[in-house]
Amino acid sequence: LAKDLQAHVDAQAATGGAPRFVQRVVGAGPYLNLFVNRALVFHLAVQLVQAKGSKYGHGTVHAGKRVIIEHTSSNPNAPLHIGNLRNVMVGAHMAKMLEAVGYDVKQHFYVNDLGAQIGLTALAYSRVYPNLKPSQIKRDHWIGQMYAIMNTCSELQKVGVDVGRLADAAHESKGAVEEIEAAAHKAKEGDEKAQGKVKEYVDIFMDLRSRFGELFEVTVQTMRRVPDIQKTSAELNLAYERQEPWAIKIFRKMVTDCLSGVTETLNTYGVQHDAFDFESELGWEGSNTRVLDIIKSSPYYVPETQCNEEGVPQGSYLNMTKFIADQKLPTGKKGYQKEYPNFYVLRPDGSTLYTFRDVVYSFKKASKSDMILNVIASEQNLAQEKVALAMYMVGGKEMIGRQTHLTYDIVRLPHGKMSGRRGRYLLADDLYDELKEIIREVMRKKYEEKGEVMDEATFDKVTHEVSSASMKYALLCVGARVQVTFDMQKVTSFEDSSAPFILYNSTRVVSLLNKFKERSEKGDPRCPPLPAADACDYSALDNQAEWELLMDFVLPFYQVIEGGACPNVPPLPGLPEFKTHVICEFLNAFTRRLSSYYRAVRILPGDSDGDGGGGAMHARLQLCKAFKQTIDNGLRLLMVEPVEKM
Repeated sequence: LAKDLQAHVDAQAATGGAPRFVQRVVGAGPYLNLFVNRALVFHLAVQLVQAKGSKYGHGTVHAGKRVIIEHTSSNPNAPLHIGNLRNVMVGAHMAKMLEAVGYDVKQHFYVNDLGAQIGLTALAYSRVYPNLKPSQIKRDHWIGQMYAIMNTCSELQKVGVDVGRLADAAHESKGAVEEIEAAAHKAKEGDEKAQGKVKEYVDIFMDLRSRFGELFEVTVQTMRRVPDIQKTSAELNLAYERQEPWAIKIFRKMVTDCLSGVTETLNTYGVQHDAFDFESELGWEGSNTRVLDIIKSSPYYVPETQCNEEGVPQGSYLNMTKFIADQKLPTGKKGYQKEYPNFYVLRPDGSTLYTFRDVVYSFKKASKSDMILNVIASEQNLAQEKVALAMYMVGGKEMIGRQTHLTYDIVRLPHGKMSGRRGRYLLADDLYDELKEIIREVMRKKYEEKGEVMDEATFDKVTHEVSSASMKYALLCVGARVQVTFDMQKVTSFEDSSAPFILYNSTRVVSLLNKFKERSEKGDPRCPPLPAADACDYSALDNQAEWELLMDFVLPFYQVIEGGACPNVPPLPGLPEFKTHVICEFLNAFTRRLSSYYRAVRILPGDSDGDGGGGAMHARLQLCKAFKQTIDNGLRLLMVEPVEKM
């Protein structure tokens, strides 16, 4: 077979015409080795990359299919923290990946504007905002502080502590505070849990007082006149759900003010949503009622009761264990739990639960898409699994696989834990400021060492992009299901396995081309003007490293993207394993190899004859442009805009 094929190749070559792709065929035992025309491969590859430009690596295999990715969806009463930020990055990155393989992608933010903690914050906002406006602080930060104060005041009331008296005692002395704490502790004698709450929340109260200054004082003085904060906020919540105009005005003011701050943070990282979907509107537009009527007609629906078999009130639910058994769905190690938890729909009083509203929202998304992908923290796995199963129970088999979720693990900090209720978290805005300050210092020193000057506006733009890229890389460089330990020193490193390292190697190509252009324009005879890509002699490319860079990175780029964005879909309840880390791995490996290539091969001529340059120079410059285009396209999948100079 090898001899026959070689004869065919020789015959074709003898006819002249266009160069042949296969040059030689050799049989080796059971294998057939084809030797390709490397010069032709280089030529075609460079032309293809240049022709596709920023779309190189993209495909259309999934064109016409609609995807809604729901991500971020942070509570609209607090700023984004580093844990939220991993959700943001995973979701926005997957949107880019799915778009690259042809999907029509929309990014949605589910605004959870119902619930106890939103009611608490709205109550405070409505009464504090007329008397105190945030100054020198972002509004979402201010609202997050307000929620922490309100939650603490509410919890103290629950254990019998008068927050007004406690605030007065705090102004008097430490001893006065201890007296109030001791009295509350004694009043809860025999209830160790309540006694623990007294100490815990008095400590938090004093901590918030020391950190939040005027906002703390105004909020507490306002709330001391509210005898039951929890009840009052619940009444406000109910009025909002009932679409009472005065309540809508209060909630929407607080929520939209907070979201404006969150959106500002997202813009810093280059992330934008196509839609903000409000949970409250599911009820207002009638979606809740329509879905509830369908659920109530299900044979698996069990109505609410004021007295179940155990003599206590119980909400209505869908019997998922029976449904799993009837449908003969797998159970056990690779299936559903054998005794599957019920899916509760209504409380005993007939009000809807947020889990039910999640199902309603999922049906709404399904009406606008072919696939739904929710980005959620790993502790929400079971809840999301139940929502998908409820869609199957209510919507039939056409809902199988319509919604899946991409789960991510937590971000671990070297020191301490985060808590929104205590007002302690590593804010995304503060983190960005710290990152940028470190990056600015490192880059300024490097410029000084090299004697280079960059105007302040350009320097600020470059350091912003490097800082933002550093955060994105840190949160995406490992699989989503793997914990991230956030190490500031590693994140801001300019060495291997970091965003600065990748960006630097991209800018090296720009520097190389600029040096060539400068020498060419000055009339250097060894640097004649660069011809078009199709006019270069690629047969002069004789270094094995450049062939391997082409074969290992440039040509397989689309397969890398598709492999990350389109994993195999296992049978229910298994989850597809989206590979959100592959582009980081790809870029890191590519730039490491490219860095070695730069060191080994002199592309431009040196000071002595025969030192670099030569016939291969033009081909290598065009090849390096293809390398850079591939790297830059990979960076854009990470929401990182390449820079021209570092």
